[in-house]
Amino acid sequence: MNRRIYIIFLTVSIAWTLFIFLIPVFDSFGGFWSKIADFGYVFYSTTCHQLDERSFRIFGGKVAVCSRCSSAYAAFLLSVILYPYIKELGNKNLPSLYLLAGALILLGGDVLLDMTGVLSNTFITRTITGGIIGFVLPFYLIPGTINFFNEIFVRKKEHK
Repeated sequence: MNRRIYIIFLTVSIAWTLFIFLIPVFDSFGGFWSKIADFGYVFYSTTCHQLDERSFRIFGGKVAVCSRCSSAYAAFLLSVILYPYIKELGNKNLPSLYLLAGALILLGGDVLLDMTGVLSNTFITRTITGGIIGFVLPFYLIPGTINFFNEIFVRKKEHK
């Protein structure tokens, strides 16, 4: 069960992240591929503002999400890939919430300082804070999801 959940996380993370970076490549091919790229931009617009000046570029086109989101998704994928080497899939213990809080404070601070005009964030700070939160999240989401489904199946077996 644990391995299946991990494989689902890995597969979805690969597909989600790969498509983000393939969209400008598809767009550069033109024709039918541009229609796929257009769909991709619309699809990812539900999760990101996609501002041109805040986005990485590939083949002259912007990736489907901004630099913060791109680095968050890429770091999330990297973390999912590394997860079984860092932590056993059967380990149900979550890391300290201070780790998650620290990542959220860095990200939120970068956004808040920019929004209030105290300190403008930069392409680099957006990329770094996105990468940090992206890398940290799987260490909560994977064991949390494994715990959730293990509880469901344990209770299902108890009721039989």
